[in-house]
Amino acid sequence: MKFISLVYVFALIILSGIEAKAQRVLSLEQCIKIAQNNSLDIKKGVLAKEGASINLKFSKQQLLPSLNANSSLSYNVGRRIDPTTNSYLSQSFISQGINLNSGITLYNGGRLRKNIKKAIFDKNASEEDIEQMRRDIALLVTNTYLSILFAQESLKNLENQYKSTKEQLVKLNKLIDAGLKPKSASLSMEAQLLSDEQKLVAGNNELERNYLNLKNLLLLEDSERVEIKTPIIDMNDNGDNIALSLSELYVSALQHYPGYSAAEYRLKSSLLQRDIAKASFLPSVSLGGGLSTNYANRALEVTGYDQKIRESIFIINNQEVNVGIPFSEPITRKQIYVDQLKNNLGFGMALQVNIPIYNKYSSRAGLDRAKISIENQKIAKEQIAQNIKSKIQLAFADSKAAKSQYLASKKAFEAQKAAFDNAKLQYDVGGLGSYDLINAKLLFEKAQNSLLLSKYQYIFKSKILDYYLGENLSFN
Repeated sequence: MKFISLVYVFALIILSGIEAKAQRVLSLEQCIKIAQNNSLDIKKGVLAKEGASINLKFSKQQLLPSLNANSSLSYNVGRRIDPTTNSYLSQSFISQGINLNSGITLYNGGRLRKNIKKAIFDKNASEEDIEQMRRDIALLVTNTYLSILFAQESLKNLENQYKSTKEQLVKLNKLIDAGLKPKSASLSMEAQLLSDEQKLVAGNNELERNYLNLKNLLLLEDSERVEIKTPIIDMNDNGDNIALSLSELYVSALQHYPGYSAAEYRLKSSLLQRDIAKASFLPSVSLGGGLSTNYANRALEVTGYDQKIRESIFIINNQEVNVGIPFSEPITRKQIYVDQLKNNLGFGMALQVNIPIYNKYSSRAGLDRAKISIENQKIAKEQIAQNIKSKIQLAFADSKAAKSQYLASKKAFEAQKAAFDNAKLQYDVGGLGSYDLINAKLLFEKAQNSLLLSKYQYIFKSKILDYYLGENLSFN
């Protein structure tokens, strides 16, 4: 039994260590970083950026000459032309052709360099899109993080309220046991204790729900346990941006909002696309050149000559005369592969000018589509600017209102706390009944909850202003 007990204790220690290790305590900055790293939207944005980088590299490479090689190997049967001699052969033979070609665009209305600039703008736009996603995620995480802080602080208040009610009930029961209070005096206090217990359960459920929202936002496994760090929030340093004017906030927001910068880059890209479309109406000039050679397995080369005499009969004075005529007979052999390629080598160059005259509306259609794209991008940019303006106006008004509400709630809380403390003193000396004490307690709790809610609303509204001004969302 002693051995089993030791094993059990050892197992509990190991499991406790594993559980403690699995627990992660995260700051707001860490939560934001995890959410950004795990975001599927950002991963898609990164792929879009890589695609834009490839387009940029491709556009730059178009300025360089092209170089291509090709080769063909043929088996010929019947009467075919020998590519090495351009004469007909009635025998089967194998032939091969090898070509090396190069070309470069000398002029095409500046389309190549404009394509490079356009690709740069497209890449910049994709980078701004990623940054906008990162900031949007940061705001969502901050909102959820603050919801957890609010739920934690609210739960702590509920625990204190439950503890306070329980202590009052204990004191009341002692008075009842001593015969100083009737037994019925505890009914309202017991009901209040049950109500506080119910609120405590609801508060704990709300905290768990907010933690679940955070884990879903961070894309963490269900089995992974997390806890957030409770930062020290100085309310006196909160909401400094409301000291700025609305016009100053709007100008700063435009400068720091990545979505607006992305819209500007896309507008510049569409303007270049229009110039590219215009260039399609202009002539283009290109230079090309090529090397070619060929081989045939029936090709022969002369290695020397054999001197021979051919005898012919002639009739001279009605008499046959045998006459020997000397001639040279070539000595041949199959030409070596490398020698054939060298001997059949040819080179050519060509300057090509292409003048567009009629291309079935393709150039005009490209230009018209580019003009429509420009107008669309202008509208998109203006929509973002108007959206930022309305959001800044709303955030500015909300932040000011939240600050006023917080200050008012703080005064109301202090007044209700003083009233509740006074009610407890009167109740302890018998000058106040249970109903009046509970009523004072409910008013105090209402003021406490109102202060807590206004506090975190003020913090979050201030963070929204920070978000539009491009500031880091943190509590440092």
